[in-house]
Amino acid sequence: MYDFQNTVLLTARPEKSTIVIRYLTLLLAAAGLLGCIWVNPLIFALPAVLLIVLWWWTWFHTNIEYEYTYFDGGIDFDRIRDKRKRKNMISIHMDQVEQIAPVGDGSLRSAHQDTNVKFMDYSSRKQGRKFYEIIWKDSGDTICIRFEPNEKFLDSISIKYGRKVKR
Repeated sequence: MYDFQNTVLLTARPEKSTIVIRYLTLLLAAAGLLGCIWVNPLIFALPAVLLIVLWWWTWFHTNIEYEYTYFDGGIDFDRIRDKRKRKNMISIHMDQVEQIAPVGDGSLRSAHQDTNVKFMDYSSRKQGRKFYEIIWKDSGDTICIRFEPNEKFLDSISIKYGRKVKR
């Protein structure tokens, strides 16, 4: 009776380590090319080419998108790399969810203080966005999932599981 489907797709901001590696390989590749020109082409050619290939790979093959799909009481979290490779990260059912609330809400304080809670981040990590967290219990384990739903996604969940969603 309540068969609603909603999907959210968002692009994640690269992690700081990825950004550092991108610019470091670009800097080293430029230094290698300058070494080929000014010092000795035979010594600097192979490292420069390898660093250019490494820079190209870090720049064009580290793009990550997250997709959240809600259908009939289940939420699937998928990670898409480079718009080609899709991997299902986790699938949860709303019957096992304790609460969905905005990050920083007081009702999530007990979950954040518990040392046995496993945290997963499937958000864009961009400033100025509204993030939510799901507290999910699965066979004795408590998992806190950070994600970034839109209002339509939350409305779809609220139709059947309105008491579990806090806005």
